[in-house]
Amino acid sequence: MGNIFNLYNILFVACLVFSSFHGGFSYISLLTNILKIQPSPFTYKLLLDFSNSILNNSPARQLFDTNSKRLTEYPKLDINLLTEQDKYDLQWYVIGTKTDFVINKPTKVTIWNKNYVVWRNENNTYNALDDACSHKGASLSCGKINNDNVVCPYHGYEFNNNGTLTKVPGICFQHSPIQDLSKFDIVEKNGWVYLNTYSDIAKQNNNGNEMIENIFIEEEVEKNDSVVFLNMDFKCYSRILSENSLDVMHIGFVHTFGNTKRPNPIENHPPKLVGPNHYKTSYMYEAGQQSVARKVFGVKDLIVENEFILPHTTVARVIFGEFTSTVITFALPISESKSRLFVKTYRNFWTNKVGDALTENMMYSTMLQDKAIVENIDMRFMEGKFNMKFDKLQNTYKTFYKKLIHTFSVNDNNNEIVDSNITNNV
Repeated sequence: MGNIFNLYNILFVACLVFSSFHGGFSYISLLTNILKIQPSPFTYKLLLDFSNSILNNSPARQLFDTNSKRLTEYPKLDINLLTEQDKYDLQWYVIGTKTDFVINKPTKVTIWNKNYVVWRNENNTYNALDDACSHKGASLSCGKINNDNVVCPYHGYEFNNNGTLTKVPGICFQHSPIQDLSKFDIVEKNGWVYLNTYSDIAKQNNNGNEMIENIFIEEEVEKNDSVVFLNMDFKCYSRILSENSLDVMHIGFVHTFGNTKRPNPIENHPPKLVGPNHYKTSYMYEAGQQSVARKVFGVKDLIVENEFILPHTTVARVIFGEFTSTVITFALPISESKSRLFVKTYRNFWTNKVGDALTENMMYSTMLQDKAIVENIDMRFMEGKFNMKFDKLQNTYKTFYKKLIHTFSVNDNNNEIVDSNITNNV
């Protein structure tokens, strides 16, 4: 058979196969020393190709491959095919946590420059209406709650939790629908309070069909992982915040736990649609020297799962050995240049109050590091002029966001930015 397929080379390849599945190249060194094998150049190439193809057949890699196979292709979204349910699904926004809403105290919430009045009653039921009184436009959030009615601070008019005007002090009035306020769905789910900007008037135009609540629930909830909650205001466009959460390449240069020497993922897969408005990708990544995974747990190889759910939910799940750390974010668009980032950080380790404090401190520092970058991105140039290999997920997000949620156009004459909230106008 010649030099290429002689007995020694066959034994060498056998050593390679055995070692690849049973603990690494130490077996190759041992067996080649015992057998005095002198492999040919062809065999060395075979060794390299084979080792690259399996990339250290570790449990992490096996899990990586398994998770990658779970990703299923679906057709891309088309704005012309949006149903009313689709529009409804795209308008859930995180507005706070339970503690942000004191019982029977009206609170102002702003989404895309529109104000809403929100209150929680003794039964922990949330209510949301237009914040402007239909009489003279006074802010109802500056008023008070009386028997689950919101009372206008200007003339004392009362609106019930359906937005119906029920009382005008000193006047017996004839009710008319023009006096009423729009009502909005609002729910508390897994620690966050969500408001849907699709109004009851829009529902009436949908032939009275009931909408289904399709709010993303992260898998960590069922696992009962420990979690801490944070939020921070940012002077930037909300889409920039969400894209930043999906950007794997900035970690090595913005965050102290990143790997500056090896910032690129070892391997990644293209984004795949895994549910309504929900895309996912996964990477293998080498932990930085200062990361918790490397420094505390001694784990070098990480699996990183990145996901987004329109309009603004992102998921970054880091798996290292038997441990998992997951960061869920939601960027609330207060205006075109102001956002509030809500963060949930889950973990299945350090499951005590000390662990909570450590996790909260690390996440707060991470948010400040991001803040220093994103607040200094000029919105006129945020689209960039080119893309690179690992920009796929955030580019997928950006494409659908501009198509379905919100977009900007820049006037070439004076660099003026003109915005458009797409979903509400479809």
